[in-house]
Amino acid sequence: MKNIITLKDRKLIKNNNIAMWFDRKGSDFTFEPGQYAKITLLEPIHNDAEGNSRLFSIASSPKKDYVMFTTRALDSAFNKNILEMPYGSKAEISDFGGNTVLHKDISIPAVFLIGGIGITPVRCMIEYIVTERLPYEAYLFYSNPTSSSMAFFDEFENWTKKYRGFKFFPFIDDTGDKDWKYNFGYITKEALIKNIPDISKPVYYIVGPLAMVEAMEKILLELNVNPENIKLEKFG
Repeated sequence: MKNIITLKDRKLIKNNNIAMWFDRKGSDFTFEPGQYAKITLLEPIHNDAEGNSRLFSIASSPKKDYVMFTTRALDSAFNKNILEMPYGSKAEISDFGGNTVLHKDISIPAVFLIGGIGITPVRCMIEYIVTERLPYEAYLFYSNPTSSSMAFFDEFENWTKKYRGFKFFPFIDDTGDKDWKYNFGYITKEALIKNIPDISKPVYYIVGPLAMVEAMEKILLELNVNPENIKLEKFG
Protein backbone atom coordinates (compact mmCIF):
# COMPACT_ATOMS: atom_id res chain seq x y z
CA MET A 1 0.00 0.00 0.00
CA LYS A 2 1.38 3.42 -0.93
CA ASN A 3 1.75 6.08 1.73
CA ILE A 4 0.25 9.21 0.18
CA ILE A 5 0.92 12.71 1.48
CA THR A 6 -0.34 16.02 0.10
CA LEU A 7 1.41 19.35 -0.32
CA LYS A 8 0.29 21.66 2.49
CA ASP A 9 2.63 24.66 2.40
CA ARG A 10 6.01 25.89 1.13
CA LYS A 11 8.25 28.91 1.52
CA LEU A 12 11.78 30.10 0.90
CA ILE A 13 13.89 30.07 4.05
CA LYS A 14 17.42 31.16 4.87
CA ASN A 15 20.45 30.43 2.69
CA ASN A 16 18.38 29.94 -0.48
CA ASN A 17 16.51 26.86 0.70
CA ILE A 18 12.91 25.80 0.21
CA ALA A 19 10.89 24.45 3.12
CA MET A 20 7.93 22.24 2.24
CA TRP A 21 5.20 20.74 4.38
CA PHE A 22 3.13 17.70 3.42
CA ASP A 23 -0.06 16.67 5.22
CA ARG A 24 0.20 13.07 6.43
CA LYS A 25 -3.32 12.65 7.84
CA GLY A 26 -4.85 9.43 6.57
CA SER A 27 -1.48 7.70 6.14
CA ASP A 28 -0.32 5.21 8.75
CA PHE A 29 3.45 5.28 8.22
CA THR A 30 5.85 5.82 11.12
CA PHE A 31 9.47 6.94 11.26
CA GLU A 32 12.23 7.48 13.79
CA PRO A 33 13.52 10.98 14.65
CA GLY A 34 16.54 11.62 12.41
CA GLN A 35 15.53 9.43 9.47
CA TYR A 36 15.28 10.34 5.79
CA ALA A 37 12.62 9.29 3.29
CA LYS A 38 12.07 9.07 -0.44
CA ILE A 39 9.52 11.51 -1.85
CA THR A 40 7.96 10.94 -5.27
CA LEU A 41 5.74 13.65 -6.73
CA LEU A 42 2.68 12.00 -8.26
CA GLU A 43 1.20 15.04 -10.03
CA PRO A 44 4.20 16.93 -11.44
CA ILE A 45 3.87 19.91 -13.72
CA HIS A 46 7.50 19.78 -14.89
CA ASN A 47 9.73 16.83 -15.73
CA ASP A 48 13.44 16.43 -16.42
CA ALA A 49 16.09 13.70 -16.63
CA GLU A 50 16.59 13.74 -12.84
CA GLY A 51 13.02 12.55 -12.30
CA ASN A 52 10.51 13.49 -9.63
CA SER A 53 11.83 11.41 -6.73
CA ARG A 54 14.27 12.65 -4.07
CA LEU A 55 15.67 11.51 -0.74
CA PHE A 56 15.11 14.05 2.03
CA SER A 57 15.91 14.16 5.71
CA ILE A 58 12.69 14.68 7.66
CA ALA A 59 12.80 17.99 9.55
CA SER A 60 9.65 17.59 11.69
CA SER A 61 8.87 15.48 14.74
CA PRO A 62 7.23 12.10 14.07
CA LYS A 63 4.42 13.20 16.39
CA LYS A 64 3.24 15.89 13.98
CA ASP A 65 0.37 15.34 11.52
CA TYR A 66 2.59 16.63 8.73
CA VAL A 67 6.13 16.02 7.48
CA MET A 68 8.52 18.86 6.73
CA PHE A 69 11.49 18.79 4.34
CA THR A 70 13.99 21.33 3.07
CA THR A 71 15.92 21.48 -0.19
CA ARG A 72 18.27 23.92 -1.87
CA ALA A 73 16.44 26.20 -4.30
CA LEU A 74 18.17 24.82 -7.39
CA ASP A 75 16.87 25.06 -10.95
CA SER A 76 15.39 21.58 -11.30
CA ALA A 77 12.00 20.27 -12.36
CA PHE A 78 11.46 18.87 -8.85
CA ASN A 79 11.97 22.25 -7.20
CA LYS A 80 9.87 24.05 -9.81
CA ASN A 81 7.11 21.59 -9.02
CA ILE A 82 7.37 22.25 -5.28
CA LEU A 83 7.10 25.99 -5.91
CA GLU A 84 4.32 25.81 -8.49
CA MET A 85 2.15 22.77 -7.73
CA PRO A 86 -1.22 23.60 -6.16
CA TYR A 87 -1.71 22.80 -2.49
CA GLY A 88 -3.23 19.36 -2.14
CA SER A 89 -1.03 17.85 -4.86
CA LYS A 90 -0.15 14.26 -4.03
CA ALA A 91 3.21 12.63 -3.33
CA GLU A 92 4.34 9.22 -2.13
CA ILE A 93 6.65 8.80 0.86
CA SER A 94 8.72 5.62 1.26
CA ASP A 95 12.18 4.12 1.90
CA PHE A 96 12.90 5.38 5.43
CA GLY A 97 16.49 5.12 6.63
CA GLY A 98 19.46 6.99 8.07
CA ASN A 99 22.63 6.82 10.15
CA THR A 100 21.68 9.45 12.72
CA VAL A 101 18.50 8.13 14.34
CA LEU A 102 17.98 9.40 17.89
CA HIS A 103 19.03 6.87 20.52
CA LYS A 104 16.27 5.64 22.79
CA ASP A 105 18.02 5.63 26.19
CA ILE A 106 16.93 8.98 27.69
CA SER A 107 19.57 8.74 30.43
CA ILE A 108 22.31 9.25 27.80
CA PRO A 109 22.78 12.87 26.63
CA ALA A 110 22.58 13.77 22.92
CA VAL A 111 25.18 16.14 21.46
CA PHE A 112 24.65 17.49 17.94
CA LEU A 113 27.66 18.90 16.03
CA ILE A 114 26.14 20.37 12.91
CA GLY A 115 27.19 22.39 9.87
CA GLY A 116 24.92 24.21 7.41
CA ILE A 117 21.92 22.38 5.99
CA GLY A 118 22.95 19.31 7.99
CA ILE A 119 20.58 20.79 10.56
CA THR A 120 17.53 19.28 8.83
CA PRO A 121 17.38 15.82 10.53
CA VAL A 122 18.55 17.39 13.79
CA ARG A 123 15.61 19.79 13.83
CA CYS A 124 13.38 16.70 13.76
CA MET A 125 15.13 15.15 16.77
CA ILE A 126 15.21 18.34 18.83
CA GLU A 127 11.59 19.21 18.09
CA TYR A 128 10.66 15.69 19.19
CA ILE A 129 12.62 16.03 22.46
CA VAL A 130 11.29 19.51 23.26
CA THR A 131 7.63 19.17 22.27
CA GLU A 132 7.28 15.73 23.86
CA ARG A 133 9.23 17.00 26.91
CA LEU A 134 11.49 13.95 26.93
CA PRO A 135 14.10 14.03 29.72
CA TYR A 136 17.16 13.96 27.45
CA GLU A 137 20.03 16.36 27.99
CA ALA A 138 20.46 17.75 24.47
CA TYR A 139 23.24 20.06 23.25
CA LEU A 140 23.24 21.65 19.80
CA PHE A 141 26.49 23.12 18.42
CA TYR A 142 25.55 24.67 15.07
CA SER A 143 28.06 26.26 12.67
CA ASN A 144 27.33 28.51 9.66
CA PRO A 145 29.20 31.09 7.59
CA THR A 146 26.84 33.93 8.59
CA SER A 147 23.88 34.54 10.87
CA SER A 148 21.65 34.96 7.81
CA SER A 149 22.46 31.41 6.66
CA MET A 150 21.47 29.80 9.97
CA ALA A 151 18.23 27.94 9.27
CA PHE A 152 15.74 27.52 12.13
CA PHE A 153 17.78 29.79 14.42
CA ASP A 154 14.71 31.46 15.97
CA GLU A 155 13.11 28.10 16.73
CA PHE A 156 16.20 26.77 18.47
CA GLU A 157 16.58 29.97 20.47
CA ASN A 158 12.93 29.76 21.57
CA TRP A 159 13.20 26.07 22.44
CA THR A 160 16.07 26.78 24.83
CA LYS A 161 13.70 29.09 26.72
CA LYS A 162 10.88 26.54 26.75
CA TYR A 163 12.87 23.48 27.78
CA ARG A 164 15.82 23.59 30.14
CA GLY A 165 17.12 20.21 28.98
CA PHE A 166 18.07 21.74 25.61
CA LYS A 167 21.20 23.90 25.22
CA PHE A 168 22.03 25.82 22.01
CA PHE A 169 25.53 26.98 20.96
CA PRO A 170 25.50 28.71 17.54
CA PHE A 171 28.75 29.65 15.74
CA ILE A 172 29.34 31.85 12.69
CA ASP A 173 32.48 32.64 10.66
CA ASP A 174 31.52 36.27 10.01
CA THR A 175 33.49 38.18 12.67
CA GLY A 176 32.28 41.46 11.16
CA ASP A 177 28.70 40.86 12.33
CA LYS A 178 28.38 43.44 15.12
CA ASP A 179 24.89 42.27 16.10
CA TRP A 180 25.89 38.67 16.72
CA LYS A 181 25.91 37.86 20.44
CA TYR A 182 27.00 34.23 20.29
CA ASN A 183 30.17 32.42 19.15
CA PHE A 184 32.53 33.16 16.26
CA GLY A 185 34.69 30.67 14.37
CA TYR A 186 34.54 26.89 14.22
CA ILE A 187 33.19 24.51 16.82
CA THR A 188 36.26 23.74 18.93
CA LYS A 189 37.45 21.10 21.33
CA GLU A 190 37.51 23.79 24.03
CA ALA A 191 33.83 24.64 23.41
CA LEU A 192 32.85 21.01 23.90
CA ILE A 193 34.90 20.60 27.08
CA LYS A 194 33.48 23.83 28.51
CA ASN A 195 29.82 23.07 27.86
CA ILE A 196 29.42 19.28 28.13
CA PRO A 197 29.65 18.07 31.75
CA ASP A 198 30.93 14.57 30.93
CA ILE A 199 32.48 14.29 27.44
CA SER A 200 32.53 10.48 27.53
CA LYS A 201 28.82 10.00 28.29
CA PRO A 202 26.79 11.35 25.31
CA VAL A 203 25.94 9.96 21.93
CA TYR A 204 27.32 12.40 19.34
CA TYR A 205 25.62 13.20 16.04
CA ILE A 206 27.78 14.87 13.39
CA VAL A 207 25.97 16.08 10.28
CA GLY A 208 27.28 18.49 7.67
CA PRO A 209 29.84 18.98 4.90
CA LEU A 210 32.56 16.33 4.60
CA ALA A 211 35.42 18.49 5.93
CA MET A 212 33.39 19.59 8.94
CA VAL A 213 32.27 16.06 9.79
CA GLU A 214 35.84 14.76 9.62
CA ALA A 215 37.14 17.62 11.79
CA MET A 216 34.49 17.00 14.47
CA GLU A 217 35.11 13.25 14.46
CA LYS A 218 38.85 13.89 14.91
CA ILE A 219 38.18 16.11 17.94
CA LEU A 220 35.94 13.51 19.56
CA LEU A 221 38.46 10.73 19.05
CA GLU A 222 41.18 12.96 20.57
CA LEU A 223 38.86 13.34 23.57
CA ASN A 224 38.70 9.52 23.82
CA VAL A 225 35.01 9.32 22.96
CA ASN A 226 33.98 5.75 22.19
CA PRO A 227 33.64 5.48 18.37
CA GLU A 228 30.43 3.52 18.90
CA ASN A 229 28.94 6.69 20.38
CA ILE A 230 29.65 8.76 17.26
CA LYS A 231 27.02 8.84 14.49
CA LEU A 232 27.92 10.48 11.16
CA GLU A 233 26.00 11.82 8.17
CA LYS A 234 28.04 13.53 5.45
CA PHE A 235 26.34 16.01 3.16
CA GLY A 236 27.80 16.88 -0.22
